[in-house]
Amino acid sequence: MDTRSAPARHVFTLLAAGIAAIWLLSGPGPRVGGAQYAVPEVDLEQAMVLIGAGAVVIDVRGEEQFAHRHIPGALMVPLTALRQGIPTALEGARAEKIVIYCNQGRAHGPEATQILQQAGYGGAVNLKDGIEGWAAAGNPVATGG
Repeated sequence: MDTRSAPARHVFTLLAAGIAAIWLLSGPGPRVGGAQYAVPEVDLEQAMVLIGAGAVVIDVRGEEQFAHRHIPGALMVPLTALRQGIPTALEGARAEKIVIYCNQGRAHGPEATQILQQAGYGGAVNLKDGIEGWAAAGNPVATGG
């Protein structure tokens, strides 16, 4: 047996194990600070169709970010408030389609979508590109509160 090939096999085995570990840890859905949210997501085109059909739009960023720019007609419901309970402004939207967004669709949006989904808002979806992707695509934005 050629002993020179044993170190190469060892390196290959370690590399394969590392790739497998990364693949297993990545899993489905957005990951935020170690948390994983398996929530429905939409791209920009799908979000525009939903919004055009009358979906409720929720911005879960903070007040300052909302004032800087937001999707026209969006409700500001910061994630910090949503974590404490469903606001009364959303009680009537339980059966509606809801598009939720944050900055880039990878942090607050997925968590907020999960909170609403678990509270019975089955039509809640995360805009996976967030307001950043929305604005970069040239879609309209509003400013102010």
